[in-house]
Amino acid sequence: MTYLQRLLPLLSSLLLIFLSYVPMDFLMFGDIRPAMAMVCAYFWMIHRPDIFNLLSVYFLGLVDDIISNVPFGTNILTLLVLYLLISNLSRFLSGKPFIITWYGFAIISLVVFFVKWLVLSIYYAQFLPLSIVGFSFMVTAAAYPFISLILAFVQNSLIADEEL
Repeated sequence: MTYLQRLLPLLSSLLLIFLSYVPMDFLMFGDIRPAMAMVCAYFWMIHRPDIFNLLSVYFLGLVDDIISNVPFGTNILTLLVLYLLISNLSRFLSGKPFIITWYGFAIISLVVFFVKWLVLSIYYAQFLPLSIVGFSFMVTAAAYPFISLILAFVQNSLIADEEL
């Protein structure tokens, strides 16, 4: 496996994160967009934990913190919580049908969104509206199949497994 192929999960995730911050004028959604870093980190940790590690998760969180409008460190912390949850639950999710991994993402991302809401509420010293968090969660969970389809294409056509 070439060095570029080992970097493809991180590079494809970074590209999707950058694309998610392209301004689009949707009256209904406003500034709510899927948590692209969370989706990408979940997908790669389930399907390719051999080439997507803790350093990749940290770097995704760092980039997401730099380009987003949240206090610095929030996305890093939430992605590290996601990494901790996935590292403990990956044996239940890897190799399962898509619907199981999607449900797994929905449950785990709900926990991670709650952690993010809690951290931001502590930072701002007031409870933030749960409706925004709930809507962000629903948008992210609904976008997971489409984003995972793109990432599965990268995995299946651009990343070659080593010969045994």
